Amino acid sequence: MKAKLEHILRQCLESCFETGGLVRTPIPDFVVEIPNNPEHGQFATNLPMTLASSQKRPPREIAGVIVEALREKHPLLEKVEIAGPGFLNFTIRLEEWNRVLAEIITLGPDYGRSDLGAGERILVEFVSANPTGPLHLGHGRGAALGDSLCRILSFCGFEVAREFYINDAGLQIRLLGESIYSRWRQRRDPAAPFPEGGYMGGYIETLASEIDEIDALDALDPDEAVERCAEFGRQRMLEEIRSDLEAFRTTFDIWVSEKALVASGLLDEVLERTRARGDLYEQDGAWWIKTTLFGDDKDRVIRKNDGQFTYFATDIAYHLDKWKRGFTRAVNIWGADHHGYVQRVKAALMANGLEEDWLSVILIQLVKLWEGGTEIRMSKRAGTYVTLRELMDEVGVDATRFLFLVKNHDSPLDFDLDLARKQDSDNPVYYVQYAHARICSVFRKAAEEGMSLPEEPLEVLGRLELEEERALVRFLARFPSLLADVCGSHEPHRVPYYLTELASAFHKYFNLGTRIPEHRIVTRDAPRTQARLCLAAGIRTVLQNGLLLLGVHAPERM
Repeated sequence: MKAKLEHILRQCLESCFETGGLVRTPIPDFVVEIPNNPEHGQFATNLPMTLASSQKRPPREIAGVIVEALREKHPLLEKVEIAGPGFLNFTIRLEEWNRVLAEIITLGPDYGRSDLGAGERILVEFVSANPTGPLHLGHGRGAALGDSLCRILSFCGFEVAREFYINDAGLQIRLLGESIYSRWRQRRDPAAPFPEGGYMGGYIETLASEIDEIDALDALDPDEAVERCAEFGRQRMLEEIRSDLEAFRTTFDIWVSEKALVASGLLDEVLERTRARGDLYEQDGAWWIKTTLFGDDKDRVIRKNDGQFTYFATDIAYHLDKWKRGFTRAVNIWGADHHGYVQRVKAALMANGLEEDWLSVILIQLVKLWEGGTEIRMSKRAGTYVTLRELMDEVGVDATRFLFLVKNHDSPLDFDLDLARKQDSDNPVYYVQYAHARICSVFRKAAEEGMSLPEEPLEVLGRLELEEERALVRFLARFPSLLADVCGSHEPHRVPYYLTELASAFHKYFNLGTRIPEHRIVTRDAPRTQARLCLAAGIRTVLQNGLLLLGVHAPERM
């Protein structure tokens, strides 16, 4: 409905320009929103106020011109009022809200789907964990965020590719090999040293035990043995990461190896390309890229004086490779510790001819785990951390995904194990899923009474006379615009927030019937029962679709 109203207002302005009621000017940015106070209508806009400067007229006077044009041509509107310094408040005809509910029932699983993206190709890179250990909770939050965002973008008409960048080149893989080799040696000599800063988790001992069964490391010199352990550990960790992500209902279309990227010669190509553009210079035997020309605080080295490329050079090459693959936009989901790295990468891409907004970066804050009111301290290097797999096994995938998504990515997240285990209304995922299951039970009861949905919903929807019912229909109508907003803001947390509000409104509506029998959904009044079943079906559809976009199940029984 919000999108319809925005379209109507744009048509109205065009009509006002043609008739001379308003001077033709570019249409400024304006908002259509739902007022906090219901007395201010069902929607409101600041359009007249945004036009004041270009029209050189008072906003209320402009509002009067728009109101006259709307009254003549748009029966969708029951009432249009001018408010305050120049706002417009709208009330939509009841028949139009009934048509929305009928449309929800007709579209079912496609309600909320759109062609907003028009097939635009977007590459979303997320998780991208080093294959040096199991996935931790921060990776899980990134996986839930990235996967849900991809689902929503795809649902809204974007062509989305999901990518995992495997950080399998560099010192961290060497350190993994040294850690495994040291544990292998300690199986024979407990006094054998362990590398400084090595990986301490129990999985290292498991890897050492596994390689001991299949490889004769004692026949190799130490460097070869470490390399063998590093490659074995990398492969095994990558297999475990893939398995854990699949269990978390997160899959990827593309897996890119940093090691393969380095070996491809692409870094030399980037060096030549940047030099040809005049944005590269040599100093002290190293090659520097002029990122300060594009907003960075200092120029950056991309090849050191010993001829080795920096990590930054690899990242530039990787992102240029994304661009060469034909994606019109790229989205990266990184940890908050990469905050200072964002502008540096963007500057390097701009130095290579890309637009600044080609790359968007979402930074996710840390996850803290709580149990019994106490934070569970975690350290990956010390080996004292809870893995994503352990969390899934403890509270289930549904609760894990939903609770990872209940707060915006730029806020730290406290994950409460006690809350996640609860089977009551305190647990938001249980609360939302129970609303869906409760509606399914209503339909089972209706079937027992010989009641079902009408073939023509519009014939009975006029029997929805309670304000609670009408408010629920209006709330359902917000779902498509919510998804469109998420596509622009990259904030999937708004979906679980919306679903929780919807579940709350439904539970309150359902509970009316426990106090007032004639307000029950299934009654002896057949037309009213069918109308209320239509409302219940619309709510069930939106709950299903919303949960699916979050990668969460919508159970029929609980």
